[in-house]
Amino acid sequence: MSLHLVSITEQLDWLSINRKNAAKNLFGLPLVFDAYLKILLPLGIDHSIPIATYSFAKRTVADLNFRAAFWNQHDIINGQPSPEHLESITYREVADILGLKYNSEFDSNSIRRFYGEWPPHLGSSPALNEAFVQQLAQALGPESDAYFYGSVDEGNYDWDEDGFPTDWLELGTAGDLLEVYRRDGQLPTYTFVTNHTWCLYQAESTDSVVIGCATHVAQILLTNPELEVLPSPSL
Repeated sequence: MSLHLVSITEQLDWLSINRKNAAKNLFGLPLVFDAYLKILLPLGIDHSIPIATYSFAKRTVADLNFRAAFWNQHDIINGQPSPEHLESITYREVADILGLKYNSEFDSNSIRRFYGEWPPHLGSSPALNEAFVQQLAQALGPESDAYFYGSVDEGNYDWDEDGFPTDWLELGTAGDLLEVYRRDGQLPTYTFVTNHTWCLYQAESTDSVVIGCATHVAQILLTNPELEVLPSPSL
C-alpha cells in the first residue's frame, strides 16, 4: 500500500495559517477555495419498525416500560436500530417524509427536533459508512496524492513513544481513505490533496464532512448520485 507516516514539517503551514481567518461556518477550512460544501454521512432506516406507534414519552414508569418493550421487540439497542436491518435512505427523503424543508441547514438536528429526540428507526452501520468513504474517495480521484492528518485538539490522535497523545500525518493517495477509516474507525481530522485543490474536514461528533475545493471538484461532487452534497451556508 502507498500509505505511510511522514514527519510534520511545512505540509500544514497553508492550512494552519489561513485557518485563523476562516469564517466559523466553514468549520475550520481555510479561506482559499472557490466552493465550500457539506457532504452528509450515510443514513439508514429500518422499515420494519412501526415508528408511528412509538411513544417518545418517558416521564413515567409506564412510559419507560413501553419504551423498553418496544426496543426489545424490534431489536433496538441504546436507541439505535440493528445495523443488519438498515436500508440506505437520504436526508432529502427523510425531510420529505417529515414534511420539513430540505436545504443546506438540514441535518440530524433537524430530525431530532422534529421528534424531540433521535428516532429509533434511523441510524447507520459500518457497511453504510465504508461504502460512503469508498464512494467519496472515488469521486475525489482515488489516485491523487493526499495527506491524512489527525489532530490532538480534535480528538483524533496517535500515541508517541512516551505514551502521550500526538498529532500524526500520513501520505498516500485519496483511495487510502478507506484504509484509514477501517483502521481508526473514523475519518482523519483533515484529508487534503497535495496540490490543495480540495480539503476535507471532519469535526468530532458531526453527521457530515465539509470540503473546500476548486470549482471543478465541486461540480463533480454536486452531480454525484451516490453522495448527498449540499452547499455550505453562505458566508
